[in-house]
Amino acid sequence: MNLKKKVMAGAGMALAAGSLIASAAVPASAAPAANSVKACQNYNLGGACTYLYYPEPDMGSTLDGNFQDSISSISNYTGNTWCFWTDNNYQGIEGVFQNNYTWNTLSYPYNDSISSGKSC
Repeated sequence: MNLKKKVMAGAGMALAAGSLIASAAVPASAAPAANSVKACQNYNLGGACTYLYYPEPDMGSTLDGNFQDSISSISNYTGNTWCFWTDNNYQGIEGVFQNNYTWNTLSYPYNDSISSGKSC
């Protein structure tokens, strides 16, 4: 194999390895929705999820169904900080979730307790 073929083969293998790493990190089916907050019922953004684009005063009536008191992980893909509360209508204990960050495991008092949320 000449030098040019070796370089091309090496570049192809590096590209293939990079593709595998990228696909393992963010599978196509779980690609983030731009300018949204992804809230999921299981840890590590698993289980049923909803995407929030606008203030949600009642997580029991999201576009994707009832997520009242059932969220265990959150990823904020927006350019804004979002706040979530343990009660409807932005009441109760407030949690602040900075932009462009993922919380794979929510803990007390937020795990399975979030009832409303909006950009703050």
